[in-house]
Amino acid sequence: MKAFVTGIAGFIGAHVAQHLLDAGWQVCGIDDLSGGRIENVPEGAEFQQLDCNEPLDGVMQSFRPTAVFHLAAYAAEGLSHHIPVFNYQNNVVATANVLGAACRADVEHFVFTSSIAAYGHPESDQPFDEEMLCHPCDPYGIAKLTCEHHIRSVCDYFGGPQFTIFRPHNVFGPKQNIADPYRNVVGIFIRCALERKPFPIFGDGSQTRSFSYIDSVAASIAASPTTKDAANQTFNVGGDHPLSVRELGETLAEIMGVEPEFNFLPPRQEVQHAHADHTKVQSVFPAAFADEVDLRTGLERMVADVRQHPIADPTPCPSAIEIPEKLPPSWS
Repeated sequence: MKAFVTGIAGFIGAHVAQHLLDAGWQVCGIDDLSGGRIENVPEGAEFQQLDCNEPLDGVMQSFRPTAVFHLAAYAAEGLSHHIPVFNYQNNVVATANVLGAACRADVEHFVFTSSIAAYGHPESDQPFDEEMLCHPCDPYGIAKLTCEHHIRSVCDYFGGPQFTIFRPHNVFGPKQNIADPYRNVVGIFIRCALERKPFPIFGDGSQTRSFSYIDSVAASIAASPTTKDAANQTFNVGGDHPLSVRELGETLAEIMGVEPEFNFLPPRQEVQHAHADHTKVQSVFPAAFADEVDLRTGLERMVADVRQHPIADPTPCPSAIEIPEKLPPSWS
């Protein structure tokens, strides 16, 4: 079987590609290297440096994949308010381009990473489940939900490819870009600890998330094309244990041997508590969760991996700011 992976040099893409290789898949991937690193591409995978908005028929027709894993995106919910055109081009238009090329290459299965951001503000204290109506509250969540609808409509209209949609959230682990100041709070805190700087927190740090170590997430995604019950389904995937952002900072400071020091910034307009129910994904992919890594062990593994590499220069904003109003001063 052949897998075509977009974003293969990125965090989730690299891990999914490795799971596919370990399972005997032939893997070809693309990445524009705007946020990923070439050294993330696993040994044994073919690689081409391409943007998902570029023509893809050549590489897709040549490789003839069984499944396409569209994992490339710029996932920064808060920043997406200030770069909406880039956000929609990078997510909606790029997804339509990748899916179109997949259709023309007769791909059997299309796997897409959406986001918990598709849900928006919760209507109750209950965790999000896949049957809830989505009301995204930022351009990133809107884009991801739009992509979900487009993927379903293509399958309905053309009779394929079959699809599986995942809504991961707050995923962390080795290979993650810790140099991006706009996203990935675990990486931001680790970088600050290495540089002996206070951890930036928007608001008072009481907002809660369930942080997800990469292993079970990547294993589920990689297994989806060969899992019968995953066909044409949507799954939340991630961690089950809520933690405040401040508690996350305190835990990381302890692991890294520094005093917890915080720089409290004006609060952003964001979802205060965002958690998902994972009953569905755990029942369909039990093997992926058989040896699930707990939060502290996952953080320790990521810190150990980060310490083996030099601190990279900060990743620049991927686009010129389109709407500067309400842009956090620390981002300007």
